[in-house]
Amino acid sequence: MTVTETLHAAFVEHAAKNPDATAVHSDAGVLTYRELDERSRLLAERLVADGAGPGVPVGICVERTPDLLVAVLAALRAGSCYLPLDPNYPADRLTFMVQDSGTRLLLTTPASRAACPPGPTVVVLGDEVTTEPGAKPVAVVPDDTAYVIYTSGSTGRPKGVAVRHGACVAMLADLDRVLAGCDLSGVSAASSICFDMSVMELFNALCRGGAVVLVESALHLAESRHADRITHLNVVPSVMNSLLDAGALPPNVRSVVFGGEALHRKLVDRVYRETGAERVFNAYGPTEGTVFCSFGLVPEDGTDEPTIGPPTAGDRVYVLDGDLRPLPAGEPGELYLGGAGLAHGYVNRPATTAERFVPDPFRDGERMYRTGDLVRFTEDGELRFLGRTDHQVKLRGYRIELEEVEARLTGCPGVREAAAAVRGNRLVGYLVPTGDAASPDGTAPDGSRSDGSRSEAALRSAVTARLAVELPEYMVPATLVLLPALPLGPGGKLDRAALPEPPAAAGSGGPRTAARTPTEAALAEIWGQLLDLEPSSIDVRSAFYDLGGDSLLLVRLARLMTRRFDRRVRVPDLFSFRDISSLAGWLDDESGAAPEVVTSARERAGARRAALRGRGGGNTATGTATGTGTGR
Repeated sequence: MTVTETLHAAFVEHAAKNPDATAVHSDAGVLTYRELDERSRLLAERLVADGAGPGVPVGICVERTPDLLVAVLAALRAGSCYLPLDPNYPADRLTFMVQDSGTRLLLTTPASRAACPPGPTVVVLGDEVTTEPGAKPVAVVPDDTAYVIYTSGSTGRPKGVAVRHGACVAMLADLDRVLAGCDLSGVSAASSICFDMSVMELFNALCRGGAVVLVESALHLAESRHADRITHLNVVPSVMNSLLDAGALPPNVRSVVFGGEALHRKLVDRVYRETGAERVFNAYGPTEGTVFCSFGLVPEDGTDEPTIGPPTAGDRVYVLDGDLRPLPAGEPGELYLGGAGLAHGYVNRPATTAERFVPDPFRDGERMYRTGDLVRFTEDGELRFLGRTDHQVKLRGYRIELEEVEARLTGCPGVREAAAAVRGNRLVGYLVPTGDAASPDGTAPDGSRSDGSRSEAALRSAVTARLAVELPEYMVPATLVLLPALPLGPGGKLDRAALPEPPAAAGSGGPRTAARTPTEAALAEIWGQLLDLEPSSIDVRSAFYDLGGDSLLLVRLARLMTRRFDRRVRVPDLFSFRDISSLAGWLDDESGAAPEVVTSARERAGARRAALRGRGGGNTATGTATGTGTGR
């Protein structure tokens, strides 16, 4: 990779050298380097004419099509930083991000225009014509901000992390070293641009002359017409398990990057045994450290649980005690980061920035980031992750501050107190109802009996509906448990460890209700397929999560429903209608009649899965495995 000073400069150089090479594969279209270069250059000139430049955020509210890469590159080439805005995020959250960051320009497409928050000047892609001919981008220096990504916030509001071009270039240089020898001709891009793993996915390919294979999500890999082009895959461990279970891993993947969750030896062994992957990588890093700060080799013949690897060349990594003194190998302490990968800090949050980006006692005039992660060095200089010092969690690769979820829960009508915790692979919310709601045992405030199950179901439904319009999907609790009071420790603070496990079928209450309509019966069949349950045993009032589902299965559920009913079903729809009864009512109401069951689509999907399983094979690699991943 050519050494450059900005995130996008190497792409421009490759476009000049190999203009006819494919830059982007996607089911929505294919772009060559020449096409991506020309479109992003013209759009950049338009942005400059509209006021873009260093220090001016450009919002990007674009669906996952080649237009997404055009928009990202245009914002960077205009000298601005880009602010990713997922069109599927709740409107209130998008509005907050735009207002908090001071974004005045926003790029979108006709398909995503309705999702754009009010305020900024909106430029619709497809109109790449400069209003001032000859407008030229302002020069960018390494200390300029490349992007602002909002993460979950402990204060109940997300906070924007401003990342420098220089930090991105250092990250790409580290990737160049660790991925030497990997086939990067087809790099998967399945992460939302609202998460910084996307920076690695997009620019790891574009800055090396490879192709980005853009898909809706990792769980949609098997559906992409370009899946066979993927040679290098970035993925969360829990998603990889689902891909392997479905026999849906693209057949030409030769290297895998894991990150975002704990990686276990059992999964590594399975990847080597069941796929053609020759190299497996594991890595770690917060957004404030620019994608990753450590990654390491996970050998095929190893027996120990994987570490998160040694520190990368461009980063300084410290394991310190409470007095900021270095700890020897084997001793647990808090992880601090310094060096080339450090972000600027938090947008418009000077106090929070000062709290987390503290003076480096080992380097005069420099800073280090306090991660809040507990780690220890192994004897051979690698890092082993041990847990958190606060209430931040990682779930399926997503970083979640439990305090933000709790603040939203407590703000819901009918809720006096609330808590949140991760149980297994589910985010669980715990609610203490206000005095005017029935208690969990069905007793009303005056002591008389009421329809407790109905009151609980109504409160759960109302809370879930409110959170669905306030929080991204991954932050909406899968299960809500009602409690008479939250458990407290000796000091009067919440005792999270004492929060109970959610019941197997919370909220279903009362006798089981079997399917009553053709639509309910069809849905019960799909649920049974995914959850390994007999359709006749499924209560149509039970939530998908409460029967053993998770967010990974929810993506598959939306896909299967779309095929079965010949109508687009999105994951947000499944958060609005969480049981079979409400889903069936929604489907029937939308059409005015029971939807037709599209058996042929279901059969085609089954045939595709069978074909994918049939072409799978054992791993033929005999060499040492190496690799990276990113923990966000």
